[in-house]
Amino acid sequence: MSKQFALIGPGRVGSVISRALFENGYQPVAIIGRNLQSAQEACSFIGCDVGLATMDLYAAAPAELILLAVPDDRIAAVAGQIHLNQVAKPGCVLLHFSGVHPAAVMRQPEGRTFLFSLHPLFPFADRRQAYEQLGLIHYFGEGDVTAYPTAEALGNTLGGQLHFLSPQMKHLYHAAACLVSNYLVTLIAEAGSLLEECGIEPSQGETCLLPLLEATLRNVATCGTNEGLTGPIVRGDIGTLTAHLQALESSPTGLLDLYCLLGGRTVLIAEGSGRLSTSKAESILELFNKTNFTNKRA
Repeated sequence: MSKQFALIGPGRVGSVISRALFENGYQPVAIIGRNLQSAQEACSFIGCDVGLATMDLYAAAPAELILLAVPDDRIAAVAGQIHLNQVAKPGCVLLHFSGVHPAAVMRQPEGRTFLFSLHPLFPFADRRQAYEQLGLIHYFGEGDVTAYPTAEALGNTLGGQLHFLSPQMKHLYHAAACLVSNYLVTLIAEAGSLLEECGIEPSQGETCLLPLLEATLRNVATCGTNEGLTGPIVRGDIGTLTAHLQALESSPTGLLDLYCLLGGRTVLIAEGSGRLSTSKAESILELFNKTNFTNKRA
């Protein structure tokens, strides 16, 4: 018998995961949204009967697995409604997709459900693109041991790799995800502002940077961060770095401190890889420190 599931929160993450489950034998019993239109649109994307779209939380009652794909700040409240109204049947697995909240955020006194959190380490900006990449994604999860078999089966269905975390590590894990995803977007935007200052049209700046970004990611994928690092720091080119700092000091973008902070961390990578000598590393850090920004060596 196929496992029955319900989706609460028909946004991008929930609808993408639900589509993969549906196409691999899981049976949806309800697609529940705060408005009927969003639930119907999710049904169309998932490929299931549009009649499963509803705003009624009780429609999830037959499910063995309830996917709670609501915003982070609503997870505890919606889980509380499920527990208070005894929506979930005993033994049901209640699963959320937050990267920062542990599964225990859904726990209630005398709860009858098993709890798990599963976070896909991937930006769901476009659900069709995300769906096509599901098998390449790494998933990070934690929760009740009794929910592990369901989580492992879910991971196998999605085709990616499932890693188990300690709930105490979720905040640190999510900070890592934000560094590499959210702040990369910020870096691209800030680099684009520097190109704009150079006279490049705002609409062209990010386009110019994309080939550089793609090549850098390929280098990291092929060689790792140590060997994939290029540029003036790993070459020990103090003259180039000095020119950068002088230009940034007079730039209205206010990026001097950010450049120095990232430069200090990059020195540690370059020195740790053996490609930058200790004496050169110290000289470069001293140069950064002259900008009145404190770079501490680990």
